Amino acid sequence: MSVKRRLPFIEEPSTMVMEPGRIEQGAGNGNSASNLTDMAYRKIKGMMMNYDIVPGQRLIFVDLAKRLGVSRTPVNSALGILAAEGFLDFVPNQGYTVHEITRTEARDLYELRAILEIGAIEKVIERVTPEKLELLKKQKSLYEKAVVENISRGRFTLDQEFHAAYIQMAENSYLTDYFREIYQRIFLRHRIEGLQAGRAKEVVSEHNALFEAIRQRDVKRARHLIKQHIAAGENYIFSAVFN
Repeated sequence: MSVKRRLPFIEEPSTMVMEPGRIEQGAGNGNSASNLTDMAYRKIKGMMMNYDIVPGQRLIFVDLAKRLGVSRTPVNSALGILAAEGFLDFVPNQGYTVHEITRTEARDLYELRAILEIGAIEKVIERVTPEKLELLKKQKSLYEKAVVENISRGRFTLDQEFHAAYIQMAENSYLTDYFREIYQRIFLRHRIEGLQAGRAKEVVSEHNALFEAIRQRDVKRARHLIKQHIAAGENYIFSAVFN
């Protein structure tokens, strides 16, 4: 069932919106400006993760600046970065809109995710330790707790972090960074209204099976489980978002 929510930054097109990368006259440079831009970037992306900003929503950077307590320049710079990363769309004289994922983008991203996770699992298992397994178990438990408490938005973040936790076991920071980027390019660009709750319990079972395969150092089974898990997630999102 669709849930109506308040969208705080929706407005009519404004002529005050600047193009990506444009700097206001008189704006400062250096570390201070860079730090403010980084802070604005992280906070806006956090709002997207928390679903305070949703796919398809138009953003007015003046309102965002007030909410974040900074000037318009770092907000505009942060929005430009998010647009360059594909999380936002920019239309001259209209402004920024949160990008809505297309069927082709989703298919390509799920394919890339499968290549990364399946490709990494042998190295993950090769480097597994009891301490790493304990951390992975904790991430698995956090997701399970979220399902019991019926948390919807945060559940996606916890699912991301369960997968990131075992990819980190490969001890290759690039793999983990790329995984998070792929995951967020899927999650942050589709709406969650209409997603069926039943899938969450299936994910718990799939996480448990994958955890056991990693614990038992069974590379073949882990690869099979990852492939099945990602395909099930793709079908779940496609059925809700594109049908």
